[in-house]
Amino acid sequence: MRRALLLLPVMLAACGPAAQAPDNATNDVAPGEIEDNAMTIDPAAPVPAETASPAPLDPPAPGEPGGLDNDTTPVDETPQPEASAQGAARVVERYYGLIEAGRYRQAYDLWAPDRAGMSAAAFVRSFDRYAEYHANIGAPGEIEGAAGSRYVAVPVQPYGRLKAGNRPFNMRGTITLRRVADVPGSTAEQRRWRIHSADIKPGEATPTPEPTEDNRSVARYRCEGAVRLTARFDPDRGRVTVLRGGERLARLQQQRAASGIWYRGDGYELRGKGREMTFTAPGAQPLSCTAQLP
Repeated sequence: MRRALLLLPVMLAACGPAAQAPDNATNDVAPGEIEDNAMTIDPAAPVPAETASPAPLDPPAPGEPGGLDNDTTPVDETPQPEASAQGAARVVERYYGLIEAGRYRQAYDLWAPDRAGMSAAAFVRSFDRYAEYHANIGAPGEIEGAAGSRYVAVPVQPYGRLKAGNRPFNMRGTITLRRVADVPGSTAEQRRWRIHSADIKPGEATPTPEPTEDNRSVARYRCEGAVRLTARFDPDRGRVTVLRGGERLARLQQQRAASGIWYRGDGYELRGKGREMTFTAPGAQPLSCTAQLP
């Protein structure tokens, strides 16, 4: 059973150094050291007019454009094990809670190895642009399985305020978590939920853009049986073209998926999460493939 909507406010202090990623060596310090170096502020001191807090943020509510889905399913109050979908959602809660506390290095450690797409120092620096950072977290999806792995998608709505001009921002997306299935030989660490990928984009209601070449991407896959495939994604049109040896095999249309990607058409099907993908041709067994890094 899915939980009802969770609302986890996550805020970074607007002025203190603990809310920033300094440009010096503190990017590489151990978790907690940035907080120890934070400036001490006298609470009785007057607040200058130029540092007064801006008006409270008013992000889109659940069910509104840019907000999370308005999930009214009753909350299951029964304690859930770590391996459950709720256990995966708790990792997302902890992730944003660490960001709230300025513990960016510890938040980084909740990512699976080599899945964050940047170094720990770059991850820390990426938060330097924010004056405030909050997040609403939705109910997790169902657990899905693929090739000995388990995946859960958790909807999130990050919002807050940029330092530049105190401009508000609002985003909407999904964080996908992965763990190894309970199989012989797997370790306790492998069976823990870790962040596998994040697909977070601006969440404001905006007109559908015209298709552009810049918004397209290409992925090259190495598949079992020494098969090589190329996928040309066109997100503006919601489709992908699959090629082999430079010749087009199929053009597939995007389908709604609980997590990851799903395209199909003319008997062909492409499903994937992160770098892993399965491609199925008419009358053939699914082909397991892995995206090649540039």
